[in-house]
Amino acid sequence: MKNQFKLLFVLLIKMQIVLGQNVEVFSKSFKTDKNTSVYIEIPDGSVKFVSSPDDSIHVDYNINFIKLPRKEHQRILDSVRIEAIQENNLISIKKYANVKQSLNTSRYISVFSLDRLIYETKDTSTTTTTTRKLKSDISNEITEIKAYKSYHEARAKILYANDLKRKERLLKKAVKWQNNRNFKRNFIIKIPKHIRLKIVAKGSLLNFHDEFDNQLSIRLDYGRLYINRIENPKNELKIHNSLLIAHTISGGKLETDRVFKALITELKNVDIESEFSNIEIGELGNNNKITDFNSEYFFYNWTKDFEHFDLFSDYSKIHFFYPKLNYGLDVIGYNTRNVYVNDNFEVTMQPKSKERNRLMSKALNSKEKSSGLIFFDIINGIIYSYNN
Repeated sequence: MKNQFKLLFVLLIKMQIVLGQNVEVFSKSFKTDKNTSVYIEIPDGSVKFVSSPDDSIHVDYNINFIKLPRKEHQRILDSVRIEAIQENNLISIKKYANVKQSLNTSRYISVFSLDRLIYETKDTSTTTTTTRKLKSDISNEITEIKAYKSYHEARAKILYANDLKRKERLLKKAVKWQNNRNFKRNFIIKIPKHIRLKIVAKGSLLNFHDEFDNQLSIRLDYGRLYINRIENPKNELKIHNSLLIAHTISGGKLETDRVFKALITELKNVDIESEFSNIEIGELGNNNKITDFNSEYFFYNWTKDFEHFDLFSDYSKIHFFYPKLNYGLDVIGYNTRNVYVNDNFEVTMQPKSKERNRLMSKALNSKEKSSGLIFFDIINGIIYSYNN
């Protein structure tokens, strides 16, 4: 009996070793210099970008088998294929899809597509905001979103924050799902300074964990983009049908199409072209420009030296929280409603005109230092004005 107990104890130890195993799938490094360009193609999954400790780019992919028996490991390992090659000063990194899915497919459903169901439902179930958010509010909201471990947890905490019974039931489901995970994939790319990156991704989570001043060209469809801080005047971000959360975007161009939720803590020196998107900006810094069609924007706060801000929009909803600064305002356009939220009053400006006219204006106080000028060219839109 004693020998049987020892045998059972040894078997249990071996079973734990088998069930908890980290396997290196791919690891490769390349030397780079200031002329190096990197092309990265990600058809699904998650990638974490961090700063490289040296002048090399490091590509690492591993799988942590949590509860999966060893006999099932190979099936998962065979589903992963990473390719990384270098030709002269061009490095190409490609992760092949876990399922047969082309980057050129026009209609694509991924796990991240479920995000839209959460945020669009939330937006349609809430009334117009009347409270100015601080930069810290946006930053905290970003931190909370990044902390969600599953769709079930996000759904519970976002949609059912005030329905405690349903929230508790969904959170139990989220914990059960988390505990039943058989394995976890980890794809990390360590980026050295000064190299240029072009990233094409679909159905993916791109997580820029550290601060980067590299020149970035990103095209993301049906996924998530997490940004800590990126700063480069030549950046080009094209985001479609995705979730975008960023602490700081400085410089470059941002294109959004059907971005159902965007949270940006700080924006400066950025040229945005958007349509059918929902974008909240915690603080507008200097020299931003937005050209929009049929999106909803929230402008909460402004830096003391934002200098100039331009908005050109058609069929847009603009939530404009008045800057607590010395600023000038000039609004032109036609057929636009101005809703004074705090006063429960609204007026439609130039409803029958088809030519741009001055709709609103505010002069600078000549006795105080100017923080900047705000210019709106808006037609067929709505301005929600907040003076709180």
